[in-house]
Amino acid sequence: MPAATPKALRTAFDAGSFDPVYTLFGDEDYMKEEVLRLLLASAVDPSMREFNVDVRRGAELDAAGLRSLLEQLPMMAERRVVVVRDAKTLKKAPLAMLDTYLAKPSSDTALVLMLASGDEPDKTWLARSTACEFKPLGEDSVMKWIAHHLQETLHGSITPDAASLLVSHVGNDLAQLSGELDKLLSFTNGAEINADAVQAVVGIRHGETLADLLDCIAARNAKGALAMLPRVMAQPKTTGVSVVIALTAQTFALAWGSAARASGMSAGTLSRAYFDLLKEGGAFVGRPWGEAIQHWMKAIPQWDAARCDRALDLLLTTDMALKDTRVSSEEQLLETLVLALCV
Repeated sequence: MPAATPKALRTAFDAGSFDPVYTLFGDEDYMKEEVLRLLLASAVDPSMREFNVDVRRGAELDAAGLRSLLEQLPMMAERRVVVVRDAKTLKKAPLAMLDTYLAKPSSDTALVLMLASGDEPDKTWLARSTACEFKPLGEDSVMKWIAHHLQETLHGSITPDAASLLVSHVGNDLAQLSGELDKLLSFTNGAEINADAVQAVVGIRHGETLADLLDCIAARNAKGALAMLPRVMAQPKTTGVSVVIALTAQTFALAWGSAARASGMSAGTLSRAYFDLLKEGGAFVGRPWGEAIQHWMKAIPQWDAARCDRALDLLLTTDMALKDTRVSSEEQLLETLVLALCV
């Protein structure tokens, strides 16, 4: 069967259209759970959910137990929903039973095969179900998600600079973003969330974000980068490795842009090409794509091919050192890296 998108599933559920089998997989767990909640709310009357919804984990099911769940008839309802979490942990016997069922699934049961992050679905499941992959969102998509989540779920709003500041701190972790947005809206008492609110509640300020550090290094401003490094490293979820990964993505972007400009590509064409590249690759660069591209375009004249090659070698060496517990502290290694990159 053709693959579905999260948006297509939401539209179908809102319209009351349901398929016999769904396979939900991918690394974005928050959106998987969100779609499952919508399916349950749309497919089964809440008053009858106790009788018509069964949720099990794959490792807990044997062939007889799975068969029993799938053969039960809906009670005073059009359909029932069976959810198998961690479906890849099903053992050989229930897997064989599932394979038989998928060849001719019941029309009055919606079976949901939920896969854990990192698990790949069987080809048979993809062919015989409505499959949907949930990928981590890129920067622009995260910004749109924030606005939509606030408007539709929390009934609030946020200024663009506040959203950018929040994303630079939290990244594309939708579960954490949802929690932070809830706190921020409580802090503003329902009023529009601005950068001051983010600074007060989340504890992050302009000039202290990973994006600010990247900009300083791109501009080869060693003094500024070294001054903000301790504040950036003090942020939750920020590690030496995450900083190196972000710097590596930026260095590849600068190398690509430098080569494009050297070949005669105009600035306007390069800007559009950067957007196409980010859409294709889906790299997370810690802020809205337009903002990142603007800073890369300014920095390109300072980064020729030789400098970019040297920077990538330095980043690889630092990454290896960060994973060796016998060496210096993370901050010391990053200080050395920053000085070497900015020379």
